[in-house]
Amino acid sequence: MAIAAKISSAEITAQVESRFVGRYLEARLINAAGTTYLPGTTDDAVFLGFEVPIGTGGYKRSVISYASGDVTDYADDGVGLQQRATVFAQNGGSTPIEFSHVALCWSDGNVLGLGSPGSAPSVGVDGTYTNVPMDSTNGDGNSLTVNITITNAGATPADYSVSIQEPGTNFIVGEVVTITNGTLAGLGATVPDTGDLSFQIASVTSDASAGDIFAVAQTTTTSTLSGGYEAVFYWNVKQFGFYSSSTQNPIVTP
Repeated sequence: MAIAAKISSAEITAQVESRFVGRYLEARLINAAGTTYLPGTTDDAVFLGFEVPIGTGGYKRSVISYASGDVTDYADDGVGLQQRATVFAQNGGSTPIEFSHVALCWSDGNVLGLGSPGSAPSVGVDGTYTNVPMDSTNGDGNSLTVNITITNAGATPADYSVSIQEPGTNFIVGEVVTITNGTLAGLGATVPDTGDLSFQIASVTSDASAGDIFAVAQTTTTSTLSGGYEAVFYWNVKQFGFYSSSTQNPIVTP
């Protein structure tokens, strides 16, 4: 006969913490109309090959992570994680972003630490400028955004400090990131023709499951982002602790 069994709340909580806390996932937009993703059947690498090219209409991947405080209490036979949102914004230019799926994957090369600027504009405007996008790198990293604080009118590179806003993906230690003078001038952080800001990646984290797909959601039709509009996907992850097992009555012989 079949009997029901429940795993303890402490065990389910431990499993959720072990699987998710301190790890990073990245959401990617996939343009593969007419394709249905089937876990365990569809080749992940082939499917991810239909990702919207980075930079198309301002497209970049969106990274999420979880801390221990994001693990919820045991309820309804399971333990969940706090809701996370991934946001994709079109840059308002003439190139739209078209997609048919969003894929959540285990991430790779997420930035944990930044080095001090190696070069910077010779003139700066004191203040803090948040969520500033990178313009280029000498490697394969993408989607990093930083907060920049300028003091002492930005007279030397030491007067610029950078911190992580969004950790990006595919970075390696020592990779050099550049934010152009044009970007900084557009923010009012410097004046034109006074130099770019550059700094190195000091530390990264790379997941052992990097590139593996965690979940895929498919839109009903191909979606198009244009005119500066954005798409937001909300992720609610929960691990359930209820299962059934099958047993048989023992056979007794005289």
